[in-house]
Amino acid sequence: MVTLVKQISVDLDRANLVMFLRAYFSSKRILPGIPSEVFVSGSGVGFHLKIYKQVTIEEDLKIRALLWDDPYRLYYALKKWALNSQEEYVDLVFDEKNEKKETVIPLEKILKSHEKEVETITDLLNRGENEKADEEIKKLSKDLEPQLSRFKRPSYVGCIAFDGEDVREKLEKICADIAAKDETFKYRFYPSFYLEHDWIVAIIDTDKDRVWKRLTWLKNKTVLKDMNAPLWVKERIAT
Repeated sequence: MVTLVKQISVDLDRANLVMFLRAYFSSKRILPGIPSEVFVSGSGVGFHLKIYKQVTIEEDLKIRALLWDDPYRLYYALKKWALNSQEEYVDLVFDEKNEKKETVIPLEKILKSHEKEVETITDLLNRGENEKADEEIKKLSKDLEPQLSRFKRPSYVGCIAFDGEDVREKLEKICADIAAKDETFKYRFYPSFYLEHDWIVAIIDTDKDRVWKRLTWLKNKTVLKDMNAPLWVKERIAT
């Protein structure tokens, strides 16, 4: 018995309009005439592309890979399939994150006023002239940015760079305790790519002022207070 996936979904975590449009137009080339919808993800940062076609698990994984689906998501899907060839849930995409629903984008309606550009991109992709198609997609993305940005929600990440494994363990406990009491407190720890520091703690929120308050509290009220630990806030570009 062949297990079928009910739909193909692509999760594009980066808030990159060019990548999003590249995946969308490529999906139309790979699966012409198949209905699809696009969404801003529940985080308000990334994009979801849902293609409404039943396919085998193998076909699902191949198409998602061709459309730049999130690599970790593909990895776990492949792992599920390897463990159970009849696994039904290899293609899951969350329509809600942090109590926020994904938002549908009426992209086909928006593109109706850009028919010439769409026709050019489609023709280039069909002829295999991908580099030229990319240049046209970049031009189109600039035109669409004002219309599509209103579907997104601002999101910010505040970071503190610091040193020491013992410091990281203490901060992780503090952050875990806060998160257990306050569901709006979202955090992650990353190895630092800066030579001067070992770790980065990131606080994620839709409220820029609240990010700053939480960062300064961590800097001034915890083990970080006497350390050289630079901090900064910027708009989030990936989930």
